Amino acid sequence: MISRRLVRIKTLQTLYSWNQSEETDLSVFSKELYSRIQEVHDFYLFLLDFPYQLQQFALDKQEVEKNKYYPDKSKIEHYSLLNNSPLIGKIHQALLAHDEYTTFDWSALNGQMDGFYTTLKSWEFTTDYSFFLEPNLQQQKEFIDQLFYAFIETNEEFNNALEEVNPSWYDDMPFAFREIQRISSVDGDRVKINIAPSIQPKDEEVLMGAQLLSKTINNSKSYEELIGTVTENWDPSRIAVMDLLILKLTLTEFLHFPDVPLKVTINEYLEITKNYSTPNSSKFVNGIMDKLRIDLEGKCEIKKSARGLK
Repeated sequence: MISRRLVRIKTLQTLYSWNQSEETDLSVFSKELYSRIQEVHDFYLFLLDFPYQLQQFALDKQEVEKNKYYPDKSKIEHYSLLNNSPLIGKIHQALLAHDEYTTFDWSALNGQMDGFYTTLKSWEFTTDYSFFLEPNLQQQKEFIDQLFYAFIETNEEFNNALEEVNPSWYDDMPFAFREIQRISSVDGDRVKINIAPSIQPKDEEVLMGAQLLSKTINNSKSYEELIGTVTENWDPSRIAVMDLLILKLTLTEFLHFPDVPLKVTINEYLEITKNYSTPNSSKFVNGIMDKLRIDLEGKCEIKKSARGLK
């Protein structure tokens, strides 16, 4: 399940696409939004196969060295770290059996595998793992968990490489990492592979994004008029595009999402503003949000579904 924060970001990106386009068919952008959300899960599946790809790279290196007339035993040993980690293969097999599995193209990262492998070998937890000649399932699980954590949370080169493959990686990373942390569970000599379910059109977060997008597009002109009433000396056409779109999304949540607290909406879009607009936008957007809230509450146009939601 993806977070509402990520849904808001994907909706903002789709709204920006709509704003820059001459296309007027809402269904085109609804499909684009759903595609953006689905791509989050697709890349999670792609990333889940990283240990297997690294393992295969190392096995290929060993095979090449073994077939030399004078094989270098130290090189063969260097690339043998993942030989005794069958859990990596079990995760790969679970991916192959997944309904949405496609043959993921890792070719763009092939040239960096040696660097990734060398980095992995340099970490202390890897040195500890290498002492186990036949690591049990729990030890393998902990090693794979640490591998993902170290690469995703601490390795800039790895993250930059992923961004080259998926420009939305830094947006999608929290979801992918959270689900990867749940990939396996061990009970004695049994292991369960837990692949996150695919994203469906009727999922709560998907429906939220669809409503956010449609309500914002359909009310875009009236929102601009409303924003114009609280921005002294500022014509909406002079407000930075991203700031204006964020304000419109805020208005949609104020007026059409009774189950979302006002403070949640404001805090979420302020955080998004910090990451997706200009350095000075946050203060400006915060001020306009507050004026809009006061104005709409004064007219009793904001109706939340439960006490304490303001």
